[in-house]
Amino acid sequence: MKRTHIIAFCITGTATAIAIGYFGVQFLGRNTIYAISGGTIGLGMGTLGIQVLEKKRTKAKKLRVVD
Repeated sequence: MKRTHIIAFCITGTATAIAIGYFGVQFLGRNTIYAISGGTIGLGMGTLGIQVLEKKRTKAKKLRVVD
């Protein structure tokens, strides 16, 4: 991907997130949007943790095969 495409995607994604947040608060209420964003952050952290653990397990298996 070219740098200009990445920059365009980042700007578009940021603008979309701001718009969703703004209209979400208008229609669903602040507390609902807080709950949705908290759940999204929780899922992201859980996924990150799983990826880190899987990477460690893969490294450990590779080291055992070499020995």
